[in-house]
Amino acid sequence: MNTNRTYKRAELAALYFPDITPQAAWRKLRGWICLNPQLRRLDQTGRRSFTPAEVTLIFVVLGEPDCT
Repeated sequence: MNTNRTYKRAELAALYFPDITPQAAWRKLRGWICLNPQLRRLDQTGRRSFTPAEVTLIFVVLGEPDCT
């Protein structure tokens, strides 16, 4: 998985939940982010994308999405 780039939030969510709409995937990923103390601050920024450092943190905490 490429963590050296910025991901839009729906794009990143679709990696974790490829079988649902991007909007539904984002809502689901946001729920995971809000429940995790290490990631909670990422939801409070109001931005629509994640920096490479934030993507790396998400992958470390939640695990890399299974893109097979």
